[in-house]
Order: sequence, then C-alpha cells, then structure tokens
Amino acid sequence: MPLQRYLIFMLLLTSLSLPGQLLAQQKSHQVEGVVVSNTTPVPFATVALLTVGGLTRIQTLTDSTGQFKLPPYNINGSYVLKVSCVGFITWQSTPFRLRDTLFSSISLQASAKTLKDVVIQGKKNPIELDGSTLVYNVSGTIAGQGVTALEALKKAPGVFVENESNITLNGKAGVLIMIDGKQTYLSGKELTDLLKAMPSSSIKSIEIMNNPSAKYEASGTAGIINIKTNRILAKGFNGSVTTGVAYGITAKQNEDISLNYRTGKLNVYGSYSHFLGNYTYLYGTDRLQSGKNYNSDTYDVDKRQKMSGRVGADYVINRKNTIGLLVSGNFIFGGGLTDTKTLISTPPASGIDQTLDAYNDYYGQHTERYNFNLNYKYEDTAGHTFNVDADYGSFNKWNGNLQSNVYRDAQALLQSQNLYRTLNDIDINLRGIKVDYTTNLFSGQLESGLKYSSVASGNDARFYHVLAFDSLDYRRSNDFKYTEQISAGYVSYKKTMAKWQVQAGLRLENTASSGNLRYQTLTADSLTIIHRNYTSLFPAVSITLKPAKLHSIALSYAKRIERPAYQDLNPFVYLLDELSFWQGNPFLKPQLVHRLGLLYAYESSTIVGLNFSYTNQFSANVTDTLQQNKIVMVSRNLGTQTNWSASLTQLFALTNKWDITFNGLLYYIKNDIAFDQYRTLNLKQLAYRMSLQQTIKLPFDLTGEIISTFNSRRLTGANNFVQATSQLDLGLQRLLFNKKATIRLAVNDIYKGNQSRFTQSFPGYYATNYGYYESRQVRLNFTYRFTGGNAKGPRARNSALDAETGRIK
Repeated sequence: MPLQRYLIFMLLLTSLSLPGQLLAQQKSHQVEGVVVSNTTPVPFATVALLTVGGLTRIQTLTDSTGQFKLPPYNINGSYVLKVSCVGFITWQSTPFRLRDTLFSSISLQASAKTLKDVVIQGKKNPIELDGSTLVYNVSGTIAGQGVTALEALKKAPGVFVENESNITLNGKAGVLIMIDGKQTYLSGKELTDLLKAMPSSSIKSIEIMNNPSAKYEASGTAGIINIKTNRILAKGFNGSVTTGVAYGITAKQNEDISLNYRTGKLNVYGSYSHFLGNYTYLYGTDRLQSGKNYNSDTYDVDKRQKMSGRVGADYVINRKNTIGLLVSGNFIFGGGLTDTKTLISTPPASGIDQTLDAYNDYYGQHTERYNFNLNYKYEDTAGHTFNVDADYGSFNKWNGNLQSNVYRDAQALLQSQNLYRTLNDIDINLRGIKVDYTTNLFSGQLESGLKYSSVASGNDARFYHVLAFDSLDYRRSNDFKYTEQISAGYVSYKKTMAKWQVQAGLRLENTASSGNLRYQTLTADSLTIIHRNYTSLFPAVSITLKPAKLHSIALSYAKRIERPAYQDLNPFVYLLDELSFWQGNPFLKPQLVHRLGLLYAYESSTIVGLNFSYTNQFSANVTDTLQQNKIVMVSRNLGTQTNWSASLTQLFALTNKWDITFNGLLYYIKNDIAFDQYRTLNLKQLAYRMSLQQTIKLPFDLTGEIISTFNSRRLTGANNFVQATSQLDLGLQRLLFNKKATIRLAVNDIYKGNQSRFTQSFPGYYATNYGYYESRQVRLNFTYRFTGGNAKGPRARNSALDAETGRIK
C-alpha cells in the first residue's frame, strides 16, 4: 500500500507539470550552446544568464562535452550571457532579447595571469568542485597512471582502503562504488579485485558525493563514489593504447586498449584491459586467548590474472531519440597459495608448546562477471527527458582449495595432520528496469522515476575430509539460496532563485527477501528459511547559496541504507587453518544512517567540508573467540556509530612551474557496540589524514610529481585500532610525438611506510595484527593516442541494478 500511494502521488505531481509545460511552450525560451577552447570542449564552465544591470537570473555548468542548456525562462527584457571557468578569460555576450537562442561555439581564451592561490593557464586542477560533488581528475596526475583503479582511488580526497578490501570515505565504511553511473556488481574483496583489474589510464575522474539526491540509490551509508572513464570525443576512428610493466617483489604487466568509431548517427566503442602477474601479501596475528598465546605469520601469493572488456553502441534515431546497447565483462582466473605458521605457547613461559603449519593450495579459482544494458533516451529542447534502462547481470565464482594442517610438539616431532578439500560454487543473477522522467515545473526542474530489481543468488559449499577418499563433512557443508526484490520510486524538485538553489526529494524503497539454507545432519536433511519484508523512506535535501561571485556554500541532508553483501548472509565456514575461520551470518540486518553535510568553496581553489553521520544497526566484520583455542571472523550488527569529519582541499601555485594540492581530513569515530550482553564496548578515536601533491615542470619538457601521505592512529571496523602509516610516491613523465604519446616512470611507497599494524581487544581476548601488500613498486608506462575531429563520445548511462549488484562479495 505505501508504494501504491506513492505512485498515485507521483502521477499527480507529474500531472501538475502540464500547465507549466504549456506555459513553457507559449512564453518560455531556451538558451543553449557549446563552450570550447581551441576546438577542445571545456567541461564544468559556469554559464549564467544576467540582466543588463548584472543581476544573475539562472545559471548552469557545461557537461563533459562542453555543452550547456539553461532552464527555460519566460520574463521579457534584455539579457547577456556570461561564461567563466578557472584558467580562462571570462566571456560575455552583447545584450540580446530573450528567445530560443543557440550559441553554436563559445570560444574561451586561456588566461595569461598567474595567481598565488589557484592553478590557471588552462590546466585542469587535480581536485575540483562541481556543485556539491568533489571531482578528482585522475588523468591529470602522473602517479595516478600505470596503476590499477584501486591504487588511483586511494589518492582521492577522503578515501582510504584498509587491508586491500575495505573502502572508507571520510573515515567511514559503507561506500557505494559506481562506474560511469553503474554499480560495479561487487563488494568487499571482489570489488577490490575488479578495481585491480581496471587500469587507471581508462579513468578520467573520480566523483565523490557525500549526500546524493533522491535520484540516486539509497545504498551507501558513507556516500557514493562514481568512477568516470575516459570518453573519446573525436569523429571517425580513434583510440588509445597503454602498455606498461611494474616490479615489486615479482614482475607484472598491464595493458589497456580503447577504441571508438563514430560516423553519422552511429557510435561504436569498446575497450580491453588486463593485469598479469603475481601479488604477494604478508600478514599475521599475535593473540592471547584463554591463557594461551598464538603467534601466526602468513605468506600469501595471489596468482590470479585479471582481464576485462566492454563493447557498446549508440544510435541517434533523430534529434530527440537515442538508443544504446552496452555489454561488459570481467574475468579473474588462476591459482594462489597461503602458508601459515602458528607458534602456540603458555605465558609467562617463553618456550613453544606446539606448532601448526597450514598450507592452502587454491588450485582452482575462476570468476566471471557479465552485464548487459539496453537504454532508450528521449530529450527535447523544452527540458523534458525520458530515460529507460533495462539490465541483466550474471556473476559466477568457483573455488577449489586443498588445505593441510600439521601439528608438531616442542621438539618438532609430528603429532597429527589433517587434510581438507573445499569446493564452493556461487551463481548470482540480477535483473532490473529503471525509468526516469524530468520536466520543468514552476520555473524549476522536477525529476521522478521508478525502479524494480530482482536478485537470485545460489551458493553450493562442500567441505571434505581427505582420507583414502574424499568424505563429505555434513556439518560444514550447505546449499544456500537467496532471493530479493526491490521496488523503488522517487520524486525530486530543484529550483534556482537568484543566489539560492534548493533541491528536495523523497525516495521510497520496499525490499522483500528470502534466504533458504539447506544442510544435512547424520540423520536427516534440514531447511532453515529467513523471510524479510520492509519499506523505508529516504529523504534528501540540499540548499546552495552563492553569496558572492567566487564563493559557494552548500548544506545537505540525506538518509541512506547499507544492505548486507549476499555472501555475508551465507553461514558457510571458510578455513585459513584449523584455528581461524571466516563465516557468514544469515541474520544480518541492513544499516541505516542519517547524514548531514556542509560544504564551502572559493573558486574551486579552496574547498572546506563538514560532515556528520549517525548509524543504527551498525554492522562490521569482527573477530570473535570460538571454543577455547579458535577464532571466527563474522559480520554482525553491533550497535550504533557516530562519525564527525572536517576536510580541507587547497590548491595554489608557488610559481608558474610549481603547483601544489593539499588535502587534509580530521575525523572522529565513536562506536557504542556489544558482542553480547557481557561484552559491551564504548570506543572512540580522533584521527587525521594528510596528503600533499606537488607537480613541477622540469627542463627538457619533463614533468615531475611528488605525492606524500600520512595517516594517524585510527579506529576502523568495530574495534580495530590501527597505527599510523605513511607513503611517498615519485613520478616523472614526458610528452612525445607531437603530444600524441606519453611516457611515465613512477615509484610508489619508496620506504615501505604503508604497512598496517592494528590491535583488537575485548574481555578475554587481545590481539596485535600486521599486514603488508606489495605497495612498493617501480612502474614504466607508455600511452599513444590517435584522434580525429570533434564529436560526442559514448553516452554515460545509469544501470537499473545500481545498488543490488554492488553487494556481491
């Protein structure tokens, strides 16, 4: 019923727009055009319609192709059009009478003036502000090239990747990752694997949205990060090729090929990339549990190879109608191993009582991910757009692992040994359809839409004791089926009034899910079913004020949700060794968060942000004791989390050849959590993160880059206190062949300062942990570009599976 009432309400709102549409057809006028510099499109330029006396009536920003379209305006009089952008001389038209006006090509000239507090002369700033969205321009950095998308993401303001799997924003976990407006279909380790398979050379920018509007998915308690890939804007056959090598502990090779062909009404594009080579990880734990000390060290080699590709086409039926098809795939395959040695002792004695040697041979690992998107878009000059996305996604993962556990006494004599085999097959199918409609209403813009998605997940997990033959362990094997349907609708209204812009929206989502767990005992088959059905409202409000020409202030509020990853719901047990386990939790509930944000910007050279969030049903992956000598890592709902953060981004130029970008983050986290009624924790920590990026023009047409970062002691997850870490990266690049090619040399984490050390504790348990992945690397990359004239590239589209697909883990 709530959803039905909402649909009726939305239809009534849409019907109210009809008088406004008739008025627009009779009196309103449209002003549109394109902004370029030397035939190159200028994105994010401010376009304003002013009275002859200088009073701003309406304004907007150019898109990635330099195009703009002002909202229809219906007050008679004389006006001028003003276009401004950092690094360019402000352009202004002669006075004209308002009517449907097309500015076919507004050409901006690069500014010759150098200010001390802003980078100019047509250069793209590493960090920019687009409304309330922070934009990190990856393509403009040296250290951000020749690495994976995950490495590039680590350099974005406020973003931190903990243990190569947990992505946080402003100190808070629960980020929704999107690529070109589409969900990534993955989360946790599978998401970071995908980002490791994606080359940074294919990334144009990274958009950070702390409090998105109601149009966006409600998922993502920490906000949304949208990774925008490069778009080729040239006519004819164009493309780029990037090839590179890297060396850390072992050699690696990366490749990225992007092609685009546009002629007439048809645009066809595609890309291929791979990362080949092994990655090494070292980690361990020293824990005190039930009077015993367990000191373990693990040597982990990931031998999986990563490949990805996509192919798409857009066809322009006429000026108002466009259809498109996009097919993408990601593939991970190869082996791996972990070698864990655990020393067991009884404090305060220093001698070793026993050792456990556990060896995991991941002889079979294969992951396939496909997504098919069909899109239709209608757009006219009166401000009406109608967009439909239909999606189908599939995800399949198969793992085969053989594990040995060997116990020896203090004299290294064999006591016992066990051999296990685990086989795990995961199949997830996702279907969705999304409809969005935008129109003009009461001199503002009304957005509305509907979405439906369906998810079917199957997990067949089998655990064997390897003796003379494989013997199935019924207690540790199961067949878990999970289905979920999400129905959603939203309404959002935006209006600009002089120096103010107000946007308010409401999103309604209904979730119905069912988890079926089948397992066997020695006597019978058992079935456990968990049903859930809940409906939630997600309001989103933002108010933006431009008190002066170069100043902008934005206040926003949003309510968001974080649903569990599908595999976190599966209670199957995975073994690192016989003393350490991973396990899912079928009773895990979604997290709900209220977020409040304040953003101030001065000419995009100074950006200050304040954020507050409060999370109910806070969940995290925790390490808990099991029996007397075992530990289990499982996700649980633990209580509440409060998060405060303040950020500063400052761009300035010491000289016309030395640019600096500073990014600082100060945040406070408080966790009020309980493992059970006997173990309650009230944990709090103030932390900070700083990064300094310096770009220097050197002789012989060389450009150098120095990036230094520092992370203080911090609280992550539920009860992990992480020690301070730091990193220093150096890069050097040169343009070749009349600027059609670029060669880059970079060294990451020179002194290996990015080594994680953290502690965990609660009554009866204390552990110190360490971890280091292969972050120190030397990389050499070469990129060659071939382009033609100017034209639109492939369109960015939003998937109908924007939220649910990001929960595959």
